[in-house]
Amino acid sequence: MHESLFIHQQSLGNGFLVEYANDLGLDISRFLQDISKQTYADRVNDDIASGHQSGVVTEPALFINGIRYRDRWNILQLMAAIANSSP
Repeated sequence: MHESLFIHQQSLGNGFLVEYANDLGLDISRFLQDISKQTYADRVNDDIASGHQSGVVTEPALFINGIRYRDRWNILQLMAAIANSSP
């Protein structure tokens, strides 16, 4: 679902969310109940607050061993950054 949400950032109304959930084969009845009850609202808000506290102002953001990675995102550079950050 996160991939669908990222791809369709400009279309996140409830109707679109149901469409994405349906495309993924999710239990639509449960999905609608969770949206109605705001089951995960606190968790999402906590994640947003944590991101802001970590200096995230845009997404995607990447952290390697707790340090914000700001360089290029190709596989070789990421692997080197991971290797260099290992204790």
